Amino acid sequence: MVTGIFEGTVGVGIALLLGIVFLKYSGFMDDIRKEIGYIAAGAVFLLLSSVVATIGATPAFTIPGTVYVELIFAVVAFILVLIGAIAMAIQIFAKLR
Repeated sequence: MVTGIFEGTVGVGIALLLGIVFLKYSGFMDDIRKEIGYIAAGAVFLLLSSVVATIGATPAFTIPGTVYVELIFAVVAFILVLIGAIAMAIQIFAKLR
């Protein structure tokens, strides 16, 4: 079932990438380059997860293991974004002191 562009894993992945673009204008970009890499990698894994879900839902290409691959990509994306967000918060709060 295809819904709006900003729903599901595609929407979250695009929103994370847009957040990185907007973060460039905040003035914190130079201090948190490493942490941005984690979040960008998580966004790419979310987009990969949505691609695998689309392939698994197509009747012509039904592959039994796509549900598990989609789940693995989503979990890896969650872990990467979580690590990046925590590390970014530590860097920003350390700079505010």
